[in-house]
Amino acid sequence: MKPVMINEAINCNSSEKNHLYVGLCGTRFVGSDRYAVVITEIISPKCVRVAHMKDDDYNSNRPLDEYGNEFIFDMRNYVRVNQERTKIETIGEVYKLRKNGRWIEEGQDLWSAGGVHFGEADEYRDPSF
Repeated sequence: MKPVMINEAINCNSSEKNHLYVGLCGTRFVGSDRYAVVITEIISPKCVRVAHMKDDDYNSNRPLDEYGNEFIFDMRNYVRVNQERTKIETIGEVYKLRKNGRWIEEGQDLWSAGGVHFGEADEYRDPSF
């Protein structure tokens, strides 16, 4: 295990993999920092688009679904109109479920930093850096 993954290993008991939907909250782990994220699009069962959660959404009371996962009901902050103004597009980066069970940004290797775990949003910036 790489040192940048210690925070992820310590803080994640499990990650939601079976009940994914638009609006499901999650946490992205990068070294000792944590970033709240939200699913903006389901591309396939093993591929989702994820965006950083807006401060207003993070600071509001997020409801829980029937599985105890946090979600955002109003997703207006996570879409934009395309260049031609013909349709609405979701924002965020594409993450894929890798064979080691981690959601990693597309193009990164299995053990790179920045894994996402879905079910709970948690923000933390390590002040010692």
